[in-house]
Amino acid sequence: MTMTLCHDEDITMRLLLLLVLSVGGLLRVAASQPLESTDRGYVWRCGDEYVRFDRGRWTAGIEGEAEFAWDMVLWHDQWIYETLAGGEVDAPPALTDERDQAYAFRLNLLDRDFAVDETVVLENTISFAQQPARYPGQIEPGRQPLAIHGVTPATARVPQYSKLELCVALDATYDNPFDPDDVQLDALFTTPSGRQCVVPGFFTVEHRCEVADGVEVLIPQQESGWRVRFTPQEIGRYQWQLRLRDRSGEITGGGGTVECTPGNCPGFIRTSKSDPHYLAFDNGDGFFPIGHNLPIYHTTGQRGADAMRKFAAAGENFNRWWMSSSSLGIEWEDQIGWYRQDVAARIDQTLELAAELGQYYMLCMDTHQDFREAGWERNPFNVRNGGPCATPSDWFTDEVARRHYQKRLRYTVARWGYSPHVLCWEFGNEMEGWEGASDEVKFPWHKEMSDYLRSIDPYGHLITTSFWTNTGPEQYWDLENIDIVQTHCYTNDDNNVAQTVRRYCLRQWKRFDKPHIFGEFGIRSHSSTADKDPQGWAIHNALWAGLTSFAAGGPMPWWHENYIDPLDLYFHFTALARFTQDVPLGSARWTLLETEPPEFVEVERPPQPRDIVITPASQWGKPEHNEFVIRRDGSIEDERTPQQHLHGQSHQHLKNPPAFVVDYPAPGQFVVRVGRVSASGLLKIWVDDELQCERELPCGEGLGKESVYRPQWKLWETTYDEDVAVDIPAGTHRIRVENFGRDWVTASSYRFTGCQVLVRPNVLVCGMQSESLAILWLQNLDSSWYQHGQGTVPPVAGFQLVVRGLADGPYDVEWWDTWKGVPVRADQIEARGGGLLLTVPELQTDTAAKIRAR
Repeated sequence: MTMTLCHDEDITMRLLLLLVLSVGGLLRVAASQPLESTDRGYVWRCGDEYVRFDRGRWTAGIEGEAEFAWDMVLWHDQWIYETLAGGEVDAPPALTDERDQAYAFRLNLLDRDFAVDETVVLENTISFAQQPARYPGQIEPGRQPLAIHGVTPATARVPQYSKLELCVALDATYDNPFDPDDVQLDALFTTPSGRQCVVPGFFTVEHRCEVADGVEVLIPQQESGWRVRFTPQEIGRYQWQLRLRDRSGEITGGGGTVECTPGNCPGFIRTSKSDPHYLAFDNGDGFFPIGHNLPIYHTTGQRGADAMRKFAAAGENFNRWWMSSSSLGIEWEDQIGWYRQDVAARIDQTLELAAELGQYYMLCMDTHQDFREAGWERNPFNVRNGGPCATPSDWFTDEVARRHYQKRLRYTVARWGYSPHVLCWEFGNEMEGWEGASDEVKFPWHKEMSDYLRSIDPYGHLITTSFWTNTGPEQYWDLENIDIVQTHCYTNDDNNVAQTVRRYCLRQWKRFDKPHIFGEFGIRSHSSTADKDPQGWAIHNALWAGLTSFAAGGPMPWWHENYIDPLDLYFHFTALARFTQDVPLGSARWTLLETEPPEFVEVERPPQPRDIVITPASQWGKPEHNEFVIRRDGSIEDERTPQQHLHGQSHQHLKNPPAFVVDYPAPGQFVVRVGRVSASGLLKIWVDDELQCERELPCGEGLGKESVYRPQWKLWETTYDEDVAVDIPAGTHRIRVENFGRDWVTASSYRFTGCQVLVRPNVLVCGMQSESLAILWLQNLDSSWYQHGQGTVPPVAGFQLVVRGLADGPYDVEWWDTWKGVPVRADQIEARGGGLLLTVPELQTDTAAKIRAR
């Protein structure tokens, strides 16, 4: 068979070629047919066979009845490839096509292999081998009487917090070895202190990992069977007894002992006993997570192991892994209740590597992408695929779905709960994304599942969840068994991210006695970051603001494969890791460092009037506040932030229009930057209760800078990106903005011209103190990613800062270069009258300090 491929644009995505074959014959095709455009790609069909291409403008032609030119042996659920007769395999051959239940051949080609308008001809061959009596990794039902034949421990002595693995030879009657209602193995351990704990066992298919041309291929082996993984936490002799159940009854047996000896592992990660806002190991050592997100590593072109070694070399010790359909999700076979064993083997390897590298993972067990749109279409829980759920919302309420989720939790704990390198379990990535699911169904589900997970996890791993609305609904964080408070924040504005990070951190620190982690962070949620901030100023500022504002770990940026890795921005994490190496985060209690407002060293400086720009938050919902008092330095009293959406007539229940109280030293302007408008807008602006401006903002084809029709809501959405301005006289005024249009208007920013008078240094001061150490970060507020991109970062002239709350006496102050992560200056300063006077020379960007009593 001859196939010709050609693309007519220089795209940067992969081409996925999928041929579904019938067994025992050649793929016969008629003359070429044109590709049809679909929402999920381009599809060519011929009878029951089809060729599918990912998005991009491609053309294809298929002629003749020749055999493919790939020399491969085809078995039911595994390709074993021997020689390559042309082209490159960029990913391992796949198993059967999940939905069509047919033999499938997948070939990943990259656009870099083709020039624009170049036609490439591939001549390929496939041969079929005789099927063996038993395929590698084939899972067969059990049909023997209940029996435990023997137990083989991996060792008779195991160091504390290290893995003991038991291989259990057993017989039972079952259809699905992954279903604990069908067959269930447990180990009952008695600790040296007499405490008893139940450790679930699990069924596994062994896999061998081979690497070919930088690609990992996991090959199933004939070996499969039952395992128990256990991590002893006490020194001394442990005893165990096995319990086995199936549909016929229950037996016990297979007992044994193991000796736990002292080891080097610090233990599992807990909420710190010294300070509930931080993390610590069982031995009391603190743990401060530093890392960035790499949840779906195979899309990056990097092997997971290679990426993790690169992380570790830079001082990163933390990452989030998604158990999703496209990554490490296990329940993605054609039926629920069956678990992908090649993926499970990959997680095994990941945790073994974590132990080698000293890294810890937040294991996220689901993500919203699998429960909406195309993800839901192929989700095995979908009723159209044989599952129990008509909608994604049913996943939270349907009894069968909830029970299967608990079974998956049990398997997860059984197979990976042994590892101290699982920092925590995360129920889901951004729970608002489950299409159509409200808090009325999600909140009780979180209560039920967190209680259940706590009850079956013998090691008591921490538990969390996450939301895309920044800090998420507070009621979830109040649940007893939700241990870590999470924030996901994409600012989607041009503001200084340090102020945003600090605001969220202080809010969560004051509200919850729990660790708070920025699980995701970025300046843009959908568009490119590399072109906006190639040096990583936003990463830098977020990391240091989080460190000095009670975050339990460094905020975790997104965009590994197209930003952090190609631009080699790892040094930002290295610098933070070096600074925190001797900071007792998690092993001491921390409080807010009290400081007086900084003052210029030069006593008389003329005021520097500048514009005040307020960037609203991009969250949805009714704003909590509608009155904003703006100080002369540009800050807002009570750290309030207006919301971006100005709701109109269709969302009356969400309306709470903002008003600003501001002092104009001289006549100026109030400027609203109008972004997007839905359906239509009518913007009105009052100054001191007098209407000063009325601006219609219609929506429709050809209006504004861009207009898009939203068929799901049957309306037009128009982007204006225009300023609406009113003149303001000198003096203090109250300015109110309201939208009377059909739907919402977004205010990208509010500008008050000439209102910021800097009588003090334009510096952000962030600091904390423990009994033995104070840390301080000082940032030039103009040193933001946006201002660096504009090339306008004026330095702050020399200033002084008084630190309060320290006992009188001599102190060593160590100043750090935060970009390189090295100390650059040491001062010896005497604290007098409860104050320590620090002098800072000209501040170009930022600096950090460690303050210790001498």
